[in-house]
Amino acid sequence: MPADLPLPSLDQSSVFGAHAVRVGVRYERFVDYDWLLGTLAGIGTLVVLVRRGPRLARSLGLRPVNAGIITGVVATTILWAVSLPFDIAAAWWSRRHGISKDSWGSIVFSPWGGLLGKTFGIVILLALLLLLARRFARSWWIPGAASVFTLAVLLQLLLPYANRIGTHPVRSPSLAAEIERLKAREHAGHPVVRVEPVRGSTTAANAYAIGIGPSRSVFLWDTLLDGRFTRREVRFVAGHELAHLARRHLWKGLGWGALFGVPILAGAAYATGRRGGLRNPGTVPLALLTITVLQLALTPLQNAVSRRYEAEADWIGLEGTRDPAAARGLFKEFVRTDLQNPDPPGWVHVFLDDHPTPLNRVEQADAWAALHR
Repeated sequence: MPADLPLPSLDQSSVFGAHAVRVGVRYERFVDYDWLLGTLAGIGTLVVLVRRGPRLARSLGLRPVNAGIITGVVATTILWAVSLPFDIAAAWWSRRHGISKDSWGSIVFSPWGGLLGKTFGIVILLALLLLLARRFARSWWIPGAASVFTLAVLLQLLLPYANRIGTHPVRSPSLAAEIERLKAREHAGHPVVRVEPVRGSTTAANAYAIGIGPSRSVFLWDTLLDGRFTRREVRFVAGHELAHLARRHLWKGLGWGALFGVPILAGAAYATGRRGGLRNPGTVPLALLTITVLQLALTPLQNAVSRRYEAEADWIGLEGTRDPAAARGLFKEFVRTDLQNPDPPGWVHVFLDDHPTPLNRVEQADAWAALHR
């Protein structure tokens, strides 16, 4: 992207319509404050668990590693229970506004599957870190960071294959041919492009790129193909996602994750070190609290990096499609279909937005058009 690109200053009501702006602001205000209250409740719960953790670990009568794993599982389960009302409230709000199609049975019972996944993940992660702490004492965070990075790379390599289950290729010959031309034009190689069926559970539209090496993939939600978006708009979506792969944003994301992860784990090692380190299973809640707080503190920087890459993907998508009108129409339709706030408050943008605002994305499309007149 040009470093000195001048963006026009547009009025959100003029671009998206006053009604769409009001609806988006109202919808996202509830979601934003639900997230804020849920985050504060989670941190408060961890503070309580930090005080109760040592007693719980001692009462288990297990060896340190096993006691630490059980303490972590108990803490994770309590955190899940505390977050459940906020998750249900968000699901209710989404269902009330026609975004979610999930039944109340699914809303109430599906989080239990999430709990099982979180429990499995925390057992694997804690077993790894506690064993490293037993071997390397207070310097466990160094091999720990390397191990977590390795797991993240493996997940990015293998997850796309699982995501392909139940998907299908782009069935429109003309759209498939245009996507192939975009691959060549953007130098994206030959990633797999699949359509993911989600219309049974949501009306929201989305797409994403995932994978590294042979697993590189782009997934288009089938809600993009239900007639609300033009073929040119869908083509721009594909160009945007292909740009992530062409510019190696996923590898860069892994690199940034490692850069952020090292000080987070080092902070956890420092905080727990004054109480015997992770060799003491009672410090597991303190480690979780430290990691949570440091992650929250680094979120603005992480989101700033993500927004930069998303803006670059928009720019490459514009270069590939040479269709700023399609980009503009896409972002306007996203505001209407997904009930987005075109220009959210500052704190929301800093902590919750990993994409540029819809208004900013329209301004960038207009800037591209002005540059190529």
